[in-house]
Amino acid sequence: MRLRLRRLDGSTIELGVADGQFVKPEPGTGDVLDLTASYALPGLVDAHAHLQADGVAEMVAAGDPDLDEMARNAAAQLAAGVLTIADKGSKSDTTLQMLEFDPSRRPKLEMAGQIIVTPDGYYPGFGKVVAQGAAASAAASAASTPATWVKFIGDWPRRGIGPQSNFDRQQLTAAVEVAHRAGRRVAVHTMAPGTATDAVAAGVDSIEHGLFLTSDDIEVLGDRHGAWVPTIAAMEAAAESLRPGSSGQRLILEGLDNVRDLLPRAVRCGVQVMAGTDLALRHGAVATELLRLADYGLTPNEILESAILGAHDYLGFGGGLEIGAPADVVCVPGDPREDVTVLGAPSVVMRMGRIVHSA
Repeated sequence: MRLRLRRLDGSTIELGVADGQFVKPEPGTGDVLDLTASYALPGLVDAHAHLQADGVAEMVAAGDPDLDEMARNAAAQLAAGVLTIADKGSKSDTTLQMLEFDPSRRPKLEMAGQIIVTPDGYYPGFGKVVAQGAAASAAASAASTPATWVKFIGDWPRRGIGPQSNFDRQQLTAAVEVAHRAGRRVAVHTMAPGTATDAVAAGVDSIEHGLFLTSDDIEVLGDRHGAWVPTIAAMEAAAESLRPGSSGQRLILEGLDNVRDLLPRAVRCGVQVMAGTDLALRHGAVATELLRLADYGLTPNEILESAILGAHDYLGFGGGLEIGAPADVVCVPGDPREDVTVLGAPSVVMRMGRIVHSA
């Protein structure tokens, strides 16, 4: 097969496809699939997904992850043009078996395994519960698996008290050092004041949600090209689920106002801002989160450069439309630098040379 594609700069390129890769096209051989009416991208990126389930309630209530369900969720992501996923953890390490699935039938995957929590520091019975002071040993255990990420729940609300940190800065610093020595990255869930600052100071690679990051945190995170996945739609859904006017709802709304203030600056400071569905959006609907990034102040070009092109590189899946790269391409009906909405309506999706969607 040969493809004729239009790059974002308007130029065209012709590539052959063989054995799941882009190869040098051989003139006069095979049919040419002309896709130059669309713009070609390396695919969308969901940087905070949980393939284990379709919603928070289902994930919490479920037993050991069902790999067949995970495969269906991965297929839904592919069909929507999501070719790269960072799965930010689950109830057990069973989910890591997805890494062994046929790669042409799933997106490229970076994965955390079992989420690390403290007693009363997350949903009951969920994740690996560790005692205070055991964060580093838990990171070492997580790094002994095929997981490429280690995920900590940094804070969680306690009844009658409000949100509290699960791990102090010293513990997180020790855990990050252990994970980094093993070649793993660390992600921290944080929705409360204070925790994000501790996580950034500890050297964490990615802040998940990060409602109360500060301007100083953004500077530090940007200097080391750290990541922030604000999951705006998920945070808005969390606020809507709480009693109107409650302290919890007020806190989340205050945090979202902070996100709105910081997000444009974060991109310009070098923070790797990425989009994630986090079970609040259906699998494959990360384009909806990209629209929320626009609503919170990012330009279409910033979204493209950070949450799509930059996200592929950050997660280790660069290559793009070039000979030797996986034959992955998503074609959209307009220029995403001008109109972000086109990202939610791909005309063609190809994964490793296999067309998985065609409008």
